[in-house]
Amino acid sequence: MARNSDVGLKQLANGNWSCRIFKKINGEQIDSTYKIDSRTGEPFRTKSQARDFREYKIAELRDPEKRKPKNKAVTFSYVWDLYTNTLARDKAPATYTKHKSIWENHIKGNFGSKYMTGAQAVSVLEINDYLSRMYRTTELSYHYIEGFLKVFYLLFGTAYSANLLDFEQLNKYTKEKNTRITMPPMSDADREEDGKIEIYKQDEIEKMAKIFEGTDLEPAFLIAFYCGLRESEIFGLFWDDIDFHNSTITVSKQLIYANGVWCISPVKTLTSKRVVDMPKTLSKFLFERKKAMTRAKQEQGFKNRASEIVMDIRDTAPIEVVGADFVNRKLGEGLAGKLLTTNSLKFYSKKISQECGFSLKMHKLRKTNLTYLAENGASFKYLKEHAGHIKVETTLKYYIKAGETSKEQGMRILNTMTTEDPLITIEGPGIGGQETRTYTVRKSQWDRIQNEQKRKK
Repeated sequence: MARNSDVGLKQLANGNWSCRIFKKINGEQIDSTYKIDSRTGEPFRTKSQARDFREYKIAELRDPEKRKPKNKAVTFSYVWDLYTNTLARDKAPATYTKHKSIWENHIKGNFGSKYMTGAQAVSVLEINDYLSRMYRTTELSYHYIEGFLKVFYLLFGTAYSANLLDFEQLNKYTKEKNTRITMPPMSDADREEDGKIEIYKQDEIEKMAKIFEGTDLEPAFLIAFYCGLRESEIFGLFWDDIDFHNSTITVSKQLIYANGVWCISPVKTLTSKRVVDMPKTLSKFLFERKKAMTRAKQEQGFKNRASEIVMDIRDTAPIEVVGADFVNRKLGEGLAGKLLTTNSLKFYSKKISQECGFSLKMHKLRKTNLTYLAENGASFKYLKEHAGHIKVETTLKYYIKAGETSKEQGMRILNTMTTEDPLITIEGPGIGGQETRTYTVRKSQWDRIQNEQKRKK
């Protein structure tokens, strides 16, 4: 049965929430729908956020005097602690960890003791100058410093939520075009670099595949290459997430490090929870891996090392999970059963960098997978669902050349992917009517040409 306080709450198609106020308050009929929290400028990502804002708005309408901001000067550190103890609970653990890192390593030292409110409040100019200096004089990337901007906005939103700022003050810092805190202009070099889609070349895939072959991290590498899952999603997979009959992987959770322990956490967004197709090559490999792991589970050494505790934080109350059935566990002699995590990739990242001359980036493998699908005709809809993006615009920003296709064609494309793409020699007509010549091409290129000719016939 729905709670009485849930009246007026509705989940939207994109997974966010809205709240509606339909009441007569102080003799005035009110009928308004809100999709954005005016205190923070953020959408309602959870039901509790929408409910909290609705209750706040009703209280404000009933007695505006109670909602006037307190005449209290507070520091950035004070508001950060306030955020940590209140609004942070509604953030994904990975998001809070990122915000905390930026606060502890950068903003706290420069602004922690400065005032956000009152006569001595820091100016917008001072914050903008700080962001500009960090971008111009440090090795930090533009997009990393954008995280600083988000933390500043978060802090001012928290202050507003706590009734320490009025709406005009909040707008001054975060909304008004001429007064708000902003990032400095991106340099031409960074703008050009930002527009690039970084993917691995076929020869780079082949080199990495050889390094991972036969290792405990080979499943993680192949899932990233063939299915484009996020790194945390890969290491959060259980064996019952793998459907060998339908050749699919269910993505419903992720493995993250939070509060000093490894945790099973909900995926990033509602659309991140999805069923992803996998090619037959990967399905066969994982099937054999599962059989090997089933045999290893009978050994005492495996049982001992697979009995580690992870925390399941998908519900309100964290639960201890002992020996969860993770796909990514060691099978190597003497270490069988040990849980593999994102940290396990560090050794191979160093090895690839030393031996191959380029770095291992799991997100780059994800881009490679999606770009391959796009270049081979996968539809916008299929790409969006495969990636687990909320908006197709997010997908299109990074992955281009997508035409109309179906799930079946998507599967056909996936099944053409390979970690090996040898050069082959073919015969064909010479240029300008010359006699037959031999050509050297990649096998995948030749197969695509042949398939295209068959479809035309």
